[in-house]
Amino acid sequence: MSRNIQIKPETLELLGLRENDLTVYVALLGLGSSSLRRIAAEAGLSRGTAYDALKRLKDAGLIGHIDSSKHKYFMAEDPKKLRSLATRREVAVQEARDRIDALLPALSGIAGASQHRPAVRYYEGADGARAILDDVLRVTEKLPSKTYRVYSSSGVRDLIAAAWPRYNTTRKKRGIHVRAIAIGDGGGTHGMDERKWLSRESSAPTYIFMYGKKTAYVGIDDREELFGVIIDDASVSSTQEMIFDALWDALEE
Repeated sequence: MSRNIQIKPETLELLGLRENDLTVYVALLGLGSSSLRRIAAEAGLSRGTAYDALKRLKDAGLIGHIDSSKHKYFMAEDPKKLRSLATRREVAVQEARDRIDALLPALSGIAGASQHRPAVRYYEGADGARAILDDVLRVTEKLPSKTYRVYSSSGVRDLIAAAWPRYNTTRKKRGIHVRAIAIGDGGGTHGMDERKWLSRESSAPTYIFMYGKKTAYVGIDDREELFGVIIDDASVSSTQEMIFDALWDALEE
């Protein structure tokens, strides 16, 4: 009979096992009572790897062992023990679920007590800037207007564009509109966006995005690297939007 028994890694993980554990268990089923050296050779694993697998299998109740005067011999338990293991894990998960359900009212109370506090997240580097841009798109896509506002500064623009070169292409594919107030020379429209200039001469060291209940700031540190923060607070965002809209109406096309 073929010993090429396979179980998906995610299924093994649910049982608290790994792929090497299954390999060792199947090898041991075929060998019967065997030493570590022979098990490792049959499974095609190093002795250290095989021994670690045996320890996990023993903790799971899938193998046993006997000690002789010179060696320790291992033996596989009945394969039906795998079902017993699954049942034990299922019971443990249900117990954990019941305990979590009992804690939820207290946890929700803690969360409710701090809802007035804005959540602030800090990001660094080009990856951090891209994460902020991704959040802008993800949140704006769910808004009725599908529109966000931004102060676009020439001092930061190129670095942000380099963090996500095809950002505007992605934005347009997702049907997201932009209203931008530009600070400094350069920049332009890319489709599904509007732009007005606050100044073409001076620049600013920070981009400011306003989207949904969030406000994001992306700037450059002393090392000329991007950093940013997202403030998740409706009052901050609405204040920034009020200032932006008043300025937008006052600026010429």
